[in-house]
Amino acid sequence: MKNSTPKAVFLLFSFGLFFLFSCSRQLIDIKNQTYKSYNSNSEKGYIVSFKLNDTVVVPKSVVINGIVQDISKANKTGDTYQLNVIAQTTIIHNYQVKLDKKENGIYFEKNSNIFFQPVKFKLITN
Repeated sequence: MKNSTPKAVFLLFSFGLFFLFSCSRQLIDIKNQTYKSYNSNSEKGYIVSFKLNDTVVVPKSVVINGIVQDISKANKTGDTYQLNVIAQTTIIHNYQVKLDKKENGIYFEKNSNIFFQPVKFKLITN
């Protein structure tokens, strides 16, 4: 009977390294990722901000506390994005809040593929 344990360990280790390196290539370097809540008379939500140096990927939407908000070109100044994630409003007639069960993060597009990257946004309190 042959001992196949070394081969199995080697294959498992090789697969683990492949998985680690393939996932690490998808991770986007996001900096200064913050959010703060706002509450005006007729609107509640979050102001989300982050810096993105990678120009190959395009951020499509952000998820904060279960709420999804699309990102437009107007939200970008230089390499920094800032947008209002509306949780509740009476200003915009028939506005529907988009919900997502994903953790806080950003949806990106690269080569016509959409992928999600979890992001630990830092809460700013005033």
